[in-house]
Amino acid sequence: MTGPGKDPCLREIAALRERVRYLEEVEKEFAALARALKDSEERYRFVVKEIRDGIFIAQDGRVKVANPSMTELVGFTAEELDAVPIADLVRPEDRERVLGRYREILSGADIKGALAFRALRKGGQEFQAEVRAVSITWEERPAALCLLRDVTRQAHLESRLQYARKMEAVGTLAGGIAHDFNNHLQGISGYIQLLMMRGDRDRTEQGWLLQIERSVQRAAALTKQLLIFSRREESRLEPLDLNEVVRQAQKTLARTIPESIATELRLAADLNPIDGDAVQLEHALFNLGINAKDAMPDGGKIVIGTRNVRLDEAFCRRHAGVKPGDYVELSFADTGRGMERETLERIFEPFYTTKSVGSGIGMGLAIVYAIVQSHHGIILCESRPASGTIFRILVPAGQREGAVPGKEARKKADYRGVETILLVDDEVDILDIGQNTLEQFGYTALMARSGEEAVETYARRGRDIDLVILDLGMPGMGGERCLQELLKMNPSVKVLIASGYAATQTVQAILRAGATGFMAKPYRLEDMLKKVREVLEGERDEVPLGD
Repeated sequence: MTGPGKDPCLREIAALRERVRYLEEVEKEFAALARALKDSEERYRFVVKEIRDGIFIAQDGRVKVANPSMTELVGFTAEELDAVPIADLVRPEDRERVLGRYREILSGADIKGALAFRALRKGGQEFQAEVRAVSITWEERPAALCLLRDVTRQAHLESRLQYARKMEAVGTLAGGIAHDFNNHLQGISGYIQLLMMRGDRDRTEQGWLLQIERSVQRAAALTKQLLIFSRREESRLEPLDLNEVVRQAQKTLARTIPESIATELRLAADLNPIDGDAVQLEHALFNLGINAKDAMPDGGKIVIGTRNVRLDEAFCRRHAGVKPGDYVELSFADTGRGMERETLERIFEPFYTTKSVGSGIGMGLAIVYAIVQSHHGIILCESRPASGTIFRILVPAGQREGAVPGKEARKKADYRGVETILLVDDEVDILDIGQNTLEQFGYTALMARSGEEAVETYARRGRDIDLVILDLGMPGMGGERCLQELLKMNPSVKVLIASGYAATQTVQAILRAGATGFMAKPYRLEDMLKKVREVLEGERDEVPLGD
């Protein structure tokens, strides 16, 4: 019998069977490879389709292939993009930089990192962008594979961070200056009021004193703005009718701007309330009015409007830090000469001004910005040369119910008294003014020039002292430490704090620590006497709510 290894036919059959098995294995591997390739292709298509960054191939100065995110970013369809030069997607001032990078990529240069530029959407809308690119071969010719990212939000956040740091540095300086200046103003104002109280001067001299006092009040208003800017004086937010704030601000503006400038109000009848600080918002409108006046030397028109708006997700993505929801818009438009783009980009910077030397310090709009920020809002500005300017302030809408009623006005009373009051201040002038004023109204006034001296005086004569008027900012033992020591000796001691600082957090802290009341410098002597009587009669200041 012939064995299989000897029979040619059997050998051929065995070889065929072996080849069939091989082909079956190859087929299985090919099928697996095809499945893997299909999966890989689907994953690739999914990534390209779903990624939020724009991916495109640039060749011959045009976009040849683009993913859906790219078309969405620039607002063109894929077919439209093929007819749009790349240069038309870039702001003119940035085109040379972008096209230069494109040429370098096509030449094969290995360039790492992103190129930042200002891109343009269909219709001319601008956005901040970054592009990364590598050299590839597309249809046998050089091309660039590009990734385009909208970094508007990131750029805005970085800009806000940079601005916040600048504001913090300038604010610290401004706050310190304002605090010291308020002490000096208190001395000047106090002596003027003492002279006016004497009543033995003729009308001319009384008129001069009145003019000086008015100048002091204007200086006090300026330092108040500096404190607002520095956040040493924070906004005290309470339910407000913004329309009423606008009406009051218009009355102030009418006394400031020339008759050649008309003012028109367009106020929504159904305006939502806001949580705001009326005084600060009036300051903001006043500063906008002064800015508008300077932009209309030959006359013009101011239009102030209000309306309810709702901000959506798309708007909030373009403006970092803003949350979707109901807002109230305050618009302030003028028909002035407008601004160049370079000026528009810097108008909220502190000390930036286009006015001549001596015509302004460049703080008006910076203070407006700070006030808007303290109200958790945003301010936008649109302006073109010879086309006027419009500011839009957006603040969150408040609740229509639950308005906080204001305190009833205290009736004017006789501010005289017989109590003993300890005055504590490191400024000799303020002590002198306080002593003269209190003694004129029947009080006994004791004086201490430091916290240490105040504690020593109270330790000796505490039983005779009915009230302590305590300066907060003193060298050595400051006002807060002095307050603590006085409370240790007598937990029921009445302490009225006086300070050039008026930040909500500061007032909160000292009232919670045990102070009875607070007065912000500079104050009128009449207001001081009124406050003294209130405290002596048992009234206490409520702890203010923070922002």
